[in-house]
Amino acid sequence: MVMIKCKDGIERFSLNQDLYNFSQRIRQKINEDDAMVLGIIWGDVGCGKSVFAQHLGYAIDPTLDITRVCFDKEEFTSAVVDNEKKVIIGDEGISLFFSRAAMTKEGRLINELMAQCRQKNHCMLICVPEILSVDWLTLNAADFVAYCWESREKINSRMVTIKGNVMVYPEISGNKSKTRILHYLRKKRSNPYIKGRRPYPLIINSGNPKGDTFKEPWYPVGEKEYRKKKEDILKKYDKNNDDKKKKPTLNKQQLRVLIKDEEIWNTHQKHPDYTIKKLAEIHNVTRKTASISLKRSKMRVEGNNGN
Repeated sequence: MVMIKCKDGIERFSLNQDLYNFSQRIRQKINEDDAMVLGIIWGDVGCGKSVFAQHLGYAIDPTLDITRVCFDKEEFTSAVVDNEKKVIIGDEGISLFFSRAAMTKEGRLINELMAQCRQKNHCMLICVPEILSVDWLTLNAADFVAYCWESREKINSRMVTIKGNVMVYPEISGNKSKTRILHYLRKKRSNPYIKGRRPYPLIINSGNPKGDTFKEPWYPVGEKEYRKKKEDILKKYDKNNDDKKKKPTLNKQQLRVLIKDEEIWNTHQKHPDYTIKKLAEIHNVTRKTASISLKRSKMRVEGNNGN
């Protein structure tokens, strides 16, 4: 294990040797090889992917700060344009910007941003809840994808929650593990009952245990600043917030429902012939939930179009 220190010289978190070497190779690519690096991290809401993205980002670029953790396209655009050879993190909200629907609508802007990233040699880490909801152009451009998950393990005779476990699938010469995992996931989505072995990742890194006797995860950009920024951005989901009146923000459950609606709607748009039963199986929900989710998404789309 390699211990990573903060600017004050205090050991804050660790990466295993393989992941640390991987981070330093990315650092070399953006600083010395005149290259851009794009990584996509996916996993359920609350599994620890945001903290992992910050840890990996800090190992690559110790100058990482809250201005380069972005939740919407305006913040993301500014971070890309105003910096050079830096790590930029697109957190949960930014996933909607990289969905198939958004890419179709704002393809030119995305292409311009990607060109800027190539010119400025950025490392972009995009956090999304569902990897296959990301536009295929973005997936093809990704240098690696990483799956993040939460687990339960027995430590010191008691069960402990572990957040931020991660499996990394890079696309490198001689090891096309990104291509293999995406192919496997697409096959499983088209037929959840199909047999096949999940491709093995190049790197596996254990996460952080949660509990009274364990230290809280360290946020390189500042936990207080991060949580405030995240709370502020949730207000933008309320389309009635334009009058700048104080409105209640979305709680975690409401945000989780919104993201699930987006996933089901994207699948429906790509495969309009899929039945409600098929959509329910793919997204592991009941038929009633899938049906209601489609109705909600349709109402949002019609509302955004002014109908």
